[in-house]
Amino acid sequence: MRRQLPTILLVLSLPAGIVGYAIGATLVSAIMPGQTTGLVGAFVALFVAGLCMIPFLVPFLDRKAKEDLAAHRREVALKAGEAVPDDEPKEHQETR
Repeated sequence: MRRQLPTILLVLSLPAGIVGYAIGATLVSAIMPGQTTGLVGAFVALFVAGLCMIPFLVPFLDRKAKEDLAAHRREVALKAGEAVPDDEPKEHQETR
């Protein structure tokens, strides 16, 4: 389950963004009536939606970055003729 958590959070980021957009649009209409359909309303609502999505996206992006870094280190070690470093997190080793 722990291995799929970043993927599950990635899927949940879309509903969080939709809720954030609705909250942002509500805030704009409460603070500045008449600007909800304007450019300001759209940007503020999208900004709030993005802020709501960040906590859900970070674990997925972090996992992908760690995998890419480990692959790069293996490639560099193989080119240099050194032993391949095994610094991959244990949660990824168990399922392979």
